[in-house]
Amino acid sequence: MEHAIVRIFDVFESAQHAREALLAEGFGPDEINVSVANDEAGPVEGNFTVGNSPIEGDDHTYDRNYAKTNQTAQCLVTVAAADAVQAARADAILVRFGARSIDSRIDSSL
Repeated sequence: MEHAIVRIFDVFESAQHAREALLAEGFGPDEINVSVANDEAGPVEGNFTVGNSPIEGDDHTYDRNYAKTNQTAQCLVTVAAADAVQAARADAILVRFGARSIDSRIDSSL
């Protein structure tokens, strides 16, 4: 049974170094997928909605809606491990290069 490990990176170079380390440890290139969410302009650092200024007297709603506009975690690395032991090895390698679990991204955005 295959075990999928999915981790996020804020910096592409860290994800790439983790991929190289996984390859050096015997993981196959077809077992590793690196997905990049940002483009050459970099991560989004604002919002582009119309009417995004606070309504007088309603600053709390505005702050809640637009409090976290910076996007991080622009790279996803997925490793298809053959078993739990290999999954644990892959996870240790990814963490060594700064990977975080998707759950940590969800928890930090609340």
